[in-house]
Amino acid sequence: MSTLVFVRHAQASLFSDDYDQLSRLGEQQSRELGLYFKYQHAKFDELYIGPRKRHRQTVTEAGQVCGSFPEFVAFPEFDEHHVDQLVTRHLDALSEEIPHLRELRNRFHRSESSLERQRAFARLFEAVAVLWIRGTCPLFGVESWNQFRERVCVGIDHIVRRSGKGRRVLVATSAGTIVAALQRALHCPNETALGLGWRIWNCSMTAFAFTEGRFTLDRFNTMAHLKDTELWTYR
Repeated sequence: MSTLVFVRHAQASLFSDDYDQLSRLGEQQSRELGLYFKYQHAKFDELYIGPRKRHRQTVTEAGQVCGSFPEFVAFPEFDEHHVDQLVTRHLDALSEEIPHLRELRNRFHRSESSLERQRAFARLFEAVAVLWIRGTCPLFGVESWNQFRERVCVGIDHIVRRSGKGRRVLVATSAGTIVAALQRALHCPNETALGLGWRIWNCSMTAFAFTEGRFTLDRFNTMAHLKDTELWTYR
């Protein structure tokens, strides 16, 4: 069987002017990943990334340390979902239509410390994501969960159907893409898959074993390369 390893991008820059940029901590996480691959003598036949800068920066930082990455190919199919657009661009409109979002929005706006702000944002984002995956909120042009899941599966199909046995494939992407891959392997309900997504650490690895007719979860959310728990982040 072949192996497909998904890496969630390292920590990005939440609440900065450009979220799609690794933080200093994220750069360190990526380098630790590269060191792990180097000392494990890990070799990959193919390397794919989502289209975001944080995806590219994660493999670039890791690859500079590892020294043995193949040239990456950017796949738009491995882009993250766009629930963030619902939260940032359409929150007021959503709050008018869905009353329980109003207090979550107000709590986020009232938060003062960085920790309070992160927690309030996480609760707000999760509430909107649950509505999105249930199909019970206006989309304002954002792709639905079903559309997103099908897009990710197109990317996975491209990898699975390529010829060759015993291939090792690495993909750098975002948590939502990994959620879609998990649901494909586990055949679990939408909200169960989404719940797994909240636990995916930055720069963690989730691996699947596959043949053309089989796609099976092998390892979930592993962090052996980040031995210092100070490097463990969700956002």
